[in-house]
Amino acid sequence: MIEYFDLKGRHVFVRVWTEYVPSPDPFTLVFIIDNTILLGTCWNNKLEGAEADVYGFFESLLTACYYFLQPEHPHVQKITKFDRENAEKDGFELKDEVVVYQVSERSGMYYFCSNGKTARIYYHNELLEFTDCPEFKGKHKGVVEVPLKEFVEDVLKVSKEYLEKYAPLIEEIRFRHEGRKEKYDYLWELYREVKELYEKRFGSDNKGMPER
Repeated sequence: MIEYFDLKGRHVFVRVWTEYVPSPDPFTLVFIIDNTILLGTCWNNKLEGAEADVYGFFESLLTACYYFLQPEHPHVQKITKFDRENAEKDGFELKDEVVVYQVSERSGMYYFCSNGKTARIYYHNELLEFTDCPEFKGKHKGVVEVPLKEFVEDVLKVSKEYLEKYAPLIEEIRFRHEGRKEKYDYLWELYREVKELYEKRFGSDNKGMPER
């Protein structure tokens, strides 16, 4: 069995380890955007994953894009107002973002934000505070930004690859230990909705888009 699998876009990189560790979140992963580690850490010059709900992780990525692509929706505006206040309480200095969406993980948090053209992710990665890798020291809290269009394309790409190729593997491992599997109908539906919103916003003939 493979030790881990990697999912890559232009900016987004996700590595998921397949080892099952009995806990509420039995798998670990690393989430990186442009060499900035938002979730997970580096130790002895190697990436190390953080405990995470893999299903929930991809749901959060897709939900962020779903909100980014319809900032005028009343529900999105309500969440933005609430999460902007939380971000400021957490010490982040937000700018001109019209969408703010908070995601909490076991070992940190991040705020997915957008001003309509740029995706900004404000983050606090508690695990990274203890890294012994010089290139990541002092980078456990900050902000990373990428063009909105490219971020959505990356999320669609890595989500589709996970759903098609690796979700069955993760669920087979889970089933061997827990006797149950997650159902992915909702995640597929969310993926299709984000893809449709993307095509309405940017068109359907973009090279960065997955086919399905």
